[in-house]
Amino acid sequence: MRTITTDERQLILDVTGEGLTPLPAAALEKDVFVTEVLQRLTDIDAEGIQLIFCGGTCLSKAYGLIGRMSEDIDFKIVLPTGLSRSQKSRMLSRFKKHLIAVLVAEGFIVPQDQVLARDENSYIALKILYESRFGAVASLRSEIKLELSARPLLLPMQTLPVQSILKLLVDPVNHGFRVNCLGLPESIGEKVLSYLRRTAEALSRKVSKEYDERLIRHVYDVTVINRRLPDLISGLAGKVFEVMVQADAERFGRQFPEFRLNPVSEMRKSLQYLDKEQSLSKEYERFVTDLVYGDRVAFEEARQEFIDFARKLLP
Repeated sequence: MRTITTDERQLILDVTGEGLTPLPAAALEKDVFVTEVLQRLTDIDAEGIQLIFCGGTCLSKAYGLIGRMSEDIDFKIVLPTGLSRSQKSRMLSRFKKHLIAVLVAEGFIVPQDQVLARDENSYIALKILYESRFGAVASLRSEIKLELSARPLLLPMQTLPVQSILKLLVDPVNHGFRVNCLGLPESIGEKVLSYLRRTAEALSRKVSKEYDERLIRHVYDVTVINRRLPDLISGLAGKVFEVMVQADAERFGRQFPEFRLNPVSEMRKSLQYLDKEQSLSKEYERFVTDLVYGDRVAFEEARQEFIDFARKLLP
């Protein structure tokens, strides 16, 4: 199973021992693996498929707008134009198998029973296992979660440099490798929408999954980025966010029909929950303590600023 080298382990011990970062050793180790997987996927032969890096890890590692460890990897899959429905499904199926083979060849373990594909392979999720040489951290998963969703981009992408947190600490002049990234307004819109839809889904009690306490990270991310770029919402409000909401309503309509019928009403329920539910502060504080090395924002401030931001997007 893939593990870090002896030199990498010692380097992590050195930077944590010298107080160069508040992050625990296991977080730096995981970020090394996240960066390795990300770099490998930028070079993958994808048969005309274009991968676009997105999510919190992109906002942290590529845009540099949030100073926190982000443990999962998210990509948009942009398919060639002119394909039939069956052609798309077959192309995505081939890509899924090739993706897993590439990761296994790199020494990672990808359990087949934990590979999820839905909507004719338009959504692919898998877990990437590695061998850790450090103690566990409560706020971190013990594996890397990779999610890929096939859909066209709404706004232009950007190509940005990426490298591991460890290399940034010891060699900040090295700019790493470059990755195609989802446009910033679209990225923030997805964070707001993901928090609101997934929270509403959990509140509906129509799904067997428990509420994912990690969703509180979206609240932190949106708050920090909005503080730095307060005009960002102008590229998102209105038609762009409406299109994103309708796409989610169609995609998740079968498992969450209430959202398909009235997404705005369901999202407002999520904001009410965030506004009133005091238990969310515990997970938020643990996340900030374990994984944030940049701006610290108090829970009450982040909660209110996220609510204000989200309300501006809803009609």
